Amino acid sequence: ACWSERLGYKCCTTNFIVYSEDNDGKWSIENNEWCGIQYSNSCWSEKLGFPCCKSTNEVVTQDNDGKWGIENNNWCGIVSNASSNPSTSN
Repeated sequence: ACWSERLGYKCCTTNFIVYSEDNDGKWSIENNEWCGIQYSNSCWSEKLGFPCCKSTNEVVTQDNDGKWGIENNNWCGIVSNASSNPSTSN
């Protein structure tokens, strides 16, 4: 279930542009109605046309969408719970 459904709003299915953000999460607009953008526990970068990282959690850059890594010479999205492992490469 989408986090915004408990507040009476559907989860976004086609529009993932953030128009507002509050303590509950990030919001967009579909069909002239607010909708919640679901990022947690899913591959958020697939909605932007990029796979999620499978073998790396090294953050190359970060933007409003999330943290980005590189695998096979392509950008990939880093899911936050995947990057919770301590890095031993330092």
